Amino acid sequence: MAPSTSTAYDLFRPPGPKVVWSSLLLGPFKIPKNCFILWLAIMGRLSTLDKPWLQNTDSNCILCPDGVPETHNHLFFTCSFSHRCLTIIQQQIPFLWPHRDWQRGIHWASSRWRGKHVVNAAFRSLLASLVYHIWQERNSRRFQQSSRTPSIVGNLVVEELRQRIISVQLRKSASTLGLYRLWKIPWTVEGLSN
Repeated sequence: MAPSTSTAYDLFRPPGPKVVWSSLLLGPFKIPKNCFILWLAIMGRLSTLDKPWLQNTDSNCILCPDGVPETHNHLFFTCSFSHRCLTIIQQQIPFLWPHRDWQRGIHWASSRWRGKHVVNAAFRSLLASLVYHIWQERNSRRFQQSSRTPSIVGNLVVEELRQRIISVQLRKSASTLGLYRLWKIPWTVEGLSN
């Protein structure tokens, strides 16, 4: 067998099981910066204020007035701000997120939205976009003293994904039509219309 990049990679990569959430980072609508922040959030690697090296700082969540320590579990989606963003999105798109516990929600989404179906791919990207914009809002408030309402953030997430869906060349099919209907995107193709 001739040497290849993949065989060299397999030699240097530590063996391990495939993580169940890897599908959340894949799909035709993925936006790399959003997926990167989602990956950090899943791994618990965002610089939330509950880190031990930040012991001397105010560790309360800056997004909500509840006086709750900022953790990954709180930010996504126990925090009243992020929960309102989620509600704004759910008023426009039937985006189900039944868990308040972050890791249980990730496990649920990984099993629910896997596969190549375009609607599942859109929901995976919607989750990544929502996590990204919540984290961005947290950083804007913390470091730039600027803030947006949950309505603005929720609508921004929906519009970002709507534009991403429009920009991707999809096969003309009933599932694509269903996706366009779900996102309220006008589309007419011979034989299929919404």
